[in-house]
Amino acid sequence: MQVYVDKGKITKIAGLPSHRSSKGRLCIKGLSAIEYEYDSHRLTKPLIRVGKRGEGCWKEITWKEALDIVASKLLTYKAKYGAESVVWHRGQASGWGSNWSYAQRFMYAFGSPNVASVDHLCYTPRTIGHKYTYGDQLLPDYENAKLIVLWGFNPFETSLNNHGRRIEDAIKRGVTVVVIDPRFNKTASKADLFIQVRPGADGALALGILNYIVKEELYNKGFVDNWVYGFDKFKAFIDEYSPERVSEITWVSADEIRKVARLYATNSPGAVLEDGNGIDQHTNVVQTTRALAILKAITGNVDAQGGNVFALPVKIRDLTLHKKLEELQKKGVKSISTHPLYYPLWGVSTPEVLDAIDTGKPYPVKALIVQSSSLTTAVSNTPKVKEKLKTLDFIAVHDLYLTPTAELADIVLPASTFFEYPHIRRESYGNPSVDTLTLTLANKVVEPLGECLSDPKFIFELARRVGLGRYFPWKNEDEAINYEIEPLGLTVEELRKHPEGITITFSPQQVYRKYEKQGFRTSTGKVEFYSETFKKHGYNPLPEFKEPAEGLYASKAASKEYPLVCGTGLKLAEFTNSRFRTLPSLRRIHPNPFVEINPLTAKEIGVKNKDWVFVESPRGKIMIKAKLTRAVHPKVVMVTHGWNQICEDGQTDNNLTDDIQRCPISAATGNRSFLCKVYKVQTKKSAKKRKKKNLDEKKECLI
Repeated sequence: MQVYVDKGKITKIAGLPSHRSSKGRLCIKGLSAIEYEYDSHRLTKPLIRVGKRGEGCWKEITWKEALDIVASKLLTYKAKYGAESVVWHRGQASGWGSNWSYAQRFMYAFGSPNVASVDHLCYTPRTIGHKYTYGDQLLPDYENAKLIVLWGFNPFETSLNNHGRRIEDAIKRGVTVVVIDPRFNKTASKADLFIQVRPGADGALALGILNYIVKEELYNKGFVDNWVYGFDKFKAFIDEYSPERVSEITWVSADEIRKVARLYATNSPGAVLEDGNGIDQHTNVVQTTRALAILKAITGNVDAQGGNVFALPVKIRDLTLHKKLEELQKKGVKSISTHPLYYPLWGVSTPEVLDAIDTGKPYPVKALIVQSSSLTTAVSNTPKVKEKLKTLDFIAVHDLYLTPTAELADIVLPASTFFEYPHIRRESYGNPSVDTLTLTLANKVVEPLGECLSDPKFIFELARRVGLGRYFPWKNEDEAINYEIEPLGLTVEELRKHPEGITITFSPQQVYRKYEKQGFRTSTGKVEFYSETFKKHGYNPLPEFKEPAEGLYASKAASKEYPLVCGTGLKLAEFTNSRFRTLPSLRRIHPNPFVEINPLTAKEIGVKNKDWVFVESPRGKIMIKAKLTRAVHPKVVMVTHGWNQICEDGQTDNNLTDDIQRCPISAATGNRSFLCKVYKVQTKKSAKKRKKKNLDEKKECLI
C-alpha cells in the first residue's frame, strides 16, 4: 500500500498499482488501516500485574524493568527445571515468516525445543497430508488452468487481492470454476458449479470421486504406472466408496459426485484443485488431505502446467538455528510434542502445550511467552484454556492489545503495528511456474505509538538479557533483514527502490515435471497412495474416511439432544481471525457475532432473522444473533469466529468447541463439525442483561 504521512502521522492510505498481486486494490481491512494504527484500545506502555491473575489490575513499569523481570524468570526456570520448561507461543501477526524464525532462533539457542503456534487450526495438518503423499505443498497454476476446483477455500473473502484476483482473471478467460463447501459463500456465487458437502465429510466425497475415476479408468495411466507407489492396494481400498454410498455420508447426490469426477478428470492435466482452510479443524483432516492429494496425482495434475506446482527453492538464509535444535535432540532434550509427524514441520501445537501445563508430562511447563496470539479465544474450549493458563508460574504477553490472554499475564508488553517497523513479506504472486517468489519490503512509515516495541526488537532485547546476544548481533531490523536475504544478493536498500517487490523467476522448462529428474521427496521417491511412513507410526497407510469425532452419525444419543452440525469457521472479510474488531468502520458493518441458520430450521424452532438465540453444545452455550440464510443446509449452522476481544460484548465461539477429541495425526480439533442445538432467547431484557454482563467482565483497573 501507499502510505501518506504528514508531520509524523498517517493521513491517507491507497493501493499500489505496480504491486504484482493487488494491482492497486486494497481489501476493506487495508482501507481501515489508519484506524488500526491509531486505535485508542492499543497498549502503549509495559504493565505488571498487581492483583490476582485475571482480576485486571495493572501497574505501569518501564521497558527496562519489564525485560529484566522476564529475563530473570526465564533464567531461573532454566536453572531449576531446564530450559525446556519455557514455551514460546507465537500467533499470526505481520512479518509472520521472519518473526516466527526469530522466535525459534531464540528458543533453540536458549535450550528449549518448545516453540508453539495455533497452526493445528490452519495449514500444518494439511501439510502433513501433502508431504507424506508427494513430498511438499503445491501452488495453484491458475494462469494456465482449464478448470479450477476450490475445496474449502473462499478467496473472495479471505484472499481477495491474490488468489481472488487471479481466479477472477481466470473466469474472464472462460475457465470453469467448481466450489465445494458446506456453505454457499461469496466465491461459490461466482462458480459454474457448487457442491454442498456435509461439514467434515470432505474425505468421503474425495474418495467417492476417486472411486468413479478409477472405475471408469479416467486416471492418468502413464503417471500412475511410473510414479505411484501402492496403486494396487489403493485400488482395492477405494472399491468400497461407491458414489451411492458416499452420497449417504456427504449429502451430495451420486450424480453430482460422478459429474465432478468426470469434469475434473477430463480436464486433466491442466486442472487446479486448491484445498483451503475449510479442510482444517476436523478430526479427520490429515486423511482428508491425503485423499485430495491422491486426487491431484491420479489425474496427472502434480507439477503439471495448469495444475498444482511445486515451488522451486529460493536461497534465503535460515534464521532458525536448526542445528541448535539438532544438538538438543542429540542430548536427549525432548519437546512436549506427542505427534511425531507434526513437530518436524511446525513445532509444538497449542493443544500439546495445554496438555503439558495440565498434566506436567512429559515434564512441567513453568513459563509461557505469548507473542501476537490470543490463544485463549483461538483454541477450543476457551473456559478450560483460561483455567489451565491460570496455573502457570509465569506468563508474559507481547501484543497490540490487552487480549483475553494478556488479561491472564504477569507482564504485558506493547507491540508495534506493521506501520512501525520494517519487515519483509515473502509471497507467491502470479504464475508459480514463472514467478516463484516475490520479496517485498514493508517500510517503517511512522514512529511506534507510545512505548511500543516491534516483534524483532523485543526478541533481540530479551536475547541479550539472557546471554544470547551473540546469536542476535543486529542493531536493528534492517541489519537482520540484510543478513536473511544476503544469499540472494539483495539488500534492504535495493528492496526500497522496488516498492512493488522483487520477483525471483524461472523459465517454465525449469519448473514443470521436476520429478522426472529428481523424483518425489517421499520415502519411495514416488507419490505414495499407500504410505509406509503412516504405517510405521501406527496410522492407516490408506486415506480412510472416519466420521468426525462429534459428527452427526458418530453418536445417536448425542445427535438426538444436539441435532445440528455446527461450524465455527465463518470468516468475514472485515476481520482476520480475532483482529480488527475494535475498528469503528468495520464494527459498524458487523457489530455482533451471529449464527447462520437455514430458514426452514429457523421456522421449526421459532426463530426470526436478527433474533437473539442461544447456540449450545455439550461444552456450553453462547448468545448471539440469528441470521437466516439459504447458504447453509437445514441441518447445519455456521457461527462467526473471533469475537470476545477487548471492548467487545460478543462471546467467543470457542466456548462451544471440544478440546478432547482430536485428529490422531495432527492434534487438530473438530471446530467445524461438532453438534449443537439452537433456541431463542426468550426476552429482550435477558439479552441486554447478558450483553451488560459481558462488558462488565472486561472492565480493567490501572494503578
